[in-house]
Amino acid sequence: MIKLVCFVVRRPDLSREAFHRHWREVHGPLIAGLPTMRRHLVRYEQNHRLDEDYARGGEYDGSTIMWFESMAEYDAFAAEPDYAGKIAPDEAGFMDRSRTMFFFTEAEDVKWGGVEEHARARVKLLALLRRRRDLMPDAFHAHWSGPHAAIFERTPALHDTILAYQQNHRFAADYERDPGTRWDGLAEQWYASLEAFASGAGGPPFEALVVPDEERFMDRAATTFLLCAPPDVIVP
Repeated sequence: MIKLVCFVVRRPDLSREAFHRHWREVHGPLIAGLPTMRRHLVRYEQNHRLDEDYARGGEYDGSTIMWFESMAEYDAFAAEPDYAGKIAPDEAGFMDRSRTMFFFTEAEDVKWGGVEEHARARVKLLALLRRRRDLMPDAFHAHWSGPHAAIFERTPALHDTILAYQQNHRFAADYERDPGTRWDGLAEQWYASLEAFASGAGGPPFEALVVPDEERFMDRAATTFLLCAPPDVIVP
């Protein structure tokens, strides 16, 4: 199983409301309604940025995540005539396709939480991570999955604010496919509320334990994140 992670930007002539409405009400159903597209998908979800999060600035309006059985299935999806004839033209009508960022990851590495916890969440964090320039990908992924995740797991003040936590690790073949994409993975965390996120990400334990560890393996200045509503699952 692989995952396609896309971060998308709306066209500059569209309002947030128009972008999110088209993405949710037109584009998603278009993909789900085409058998030629749907047959390649294991799952497809949209993550829409919360209105409250736009005050921070940043270029992205949301994230699409798609699951495929293999890269061959993704290639078949992208090669379908309906993609070029129907999906791509619709994307051009509401997205700035030149600014879309995407990469591929392994299936999610679930640290804790599942369907029940996802259903209780009202906020989902999606954080793009970039490794330190002096680290090779293997070292970055090993530290992120092991020692870094363990800090959250053994610290109640952090663990208890996060309903669910999973990591999505970019795999070696994707670095070869596109060396120009410098993102190494996507962290996903689910929270009961914006207040719960602020308490966990802004509290003393985070500053004392998480930040120093991030500096060991991440380019913290490059971290990009979105706070989104619970995902719209287009193809379950």
